[in-house]
Amino acid sequence: MKNRYSINYLIVILGTLLLAWLLPKSYHLVTDTASKNIFTYYSSVDKAFCTIDFDDKEERLIRKNMNTNRVYSELEFDSILPMFYSRQLMADGRMPKSIHGKLINPREVNSKKFFFKVNPTDKNKPHIGLYTLFESMSGRVRIEMPGDVFRLNSKIEFINPETNRVNEEKSQCFNKIFEKRGFRFPAKMAAGNPSTRKAYDEGYFIIDNDDQIFHLKMVNAMPFLRKVSLPAGVVPEYIATMEPDDRSFYAFVFDTNKRLYIITTDAYKLQEIPTSAFDINKDQLLIMANPLFWNVNVISSKGKTVLALNADTKQVVDEVTFKQDITESAYSKFILPFAVGFTNANTKYIKPMVYFGSYWVLLTNLLLTLVFVFITRYRKQKIQLFSVVWIAITGIYGFIANIIFNR
Repeated sequence: MKNRYSINYLIVILGTLLLAWLLPKSYHLVTDTASKNIFTYYSSVDKAFCTIDFDDKEERLIRKNMNTNRVYSELEFDSILPMFYSRQLMADGRMPKSIHGKLINPREVNSKKFFFKVNPTDKNKPHIGLYTLFESMSGRVRIEMPGDVFRLNSKIEFINPETNRVNEEKSQCFNKIFEKRGFRFPAKMAAGNPSTRKAYDEGYFIIDNDDQIFHLKMVNAMPFLRKVSLPAGVVPEYIATMEPDDRSFYAFVFDTNKRLYIITTDAYKLQEIPTSAFDINKDQLLIMANPLFWNVNVISSKGKTVLALNADTKQVVDEVTFKQDITESAYSKFILPFAVGFTNANTKYIKPMVYFGSYWVLLTNLLLTLVFVFITRYRKQKIQLFSVVWIAITGIYGFIANIIFNR
């Protein structure tokens, strides 16, 4: 008899956990709708934010100035966003020669125009600890593969991937410069762009065990390692490198205080990029830059904030916030006490995770417990204390599991 009850309890527990995984997924699949992500860009002509949004009633794209609410045609919209639609305007011969007194050089527009995007999954995903270090001064037009890779454990080691042997001579040469510069192993992360499809190479930016940043590259087959001086209070959490055409900076640095910086090519100085509260582990960042303004988009669960920054000073010129639409049913906080998951949109790792709901669900749990007692008596079954307590804790999941399996 005891074994029968033990097996029954185990089945109820497993059924509850399975429901805690499937029910929330099914519920949100039915009730949730995707919120709009309105394209927003700061106009250097109108000096205001302009948007592109789809009108459900008119079933067409609406292009307008947010300050004046003026609606533009497609050709007019190209003209008020000359930095974004520069290729189209140049092809049409409509590119302005100056904007508010500032001369516009097409070559400068192309060199200072870039897009940068980072998601939580870029940081929170498995990384293979093998890196390719290119020759930064090869004298060749194309970047060529070096034929080896390096790893950073208790020291730096260069390995031939074909023979799996360590190149002791090269490794020793690089280790000497690491010791001389005061690098502390093991490294916490190394950020670089291991692609040959780029105009030039700037190697890697590495965070050592003391949270210091070092710039590593290979110049004329010799190691180059330089420590980046960090302002007081800056503790780097994540680095994303970039090779912009104008070579104005090396990388973006995200610190533990939720601030964003760039490492400039001017003596490796850190310049802060203003953002709204940005969490690299939860939020998305999109930067659309041009010679006049940087458009910084911070997208979080609360909505989207767009800042227009002066491209030279990085001072905030304008700011707009779009609040997140409440698109999920408000009843979930009264129904779902918790949810079990194995994946998360903010990470590539698979691991068990539990998400807890609102305290309001305790009222539902109590009601379901009373309903279960009534049903059990109606069935003329013996009321099990385990079932009553289990439903009071797990709510609708335990209720369904007990109704199905507790017969």
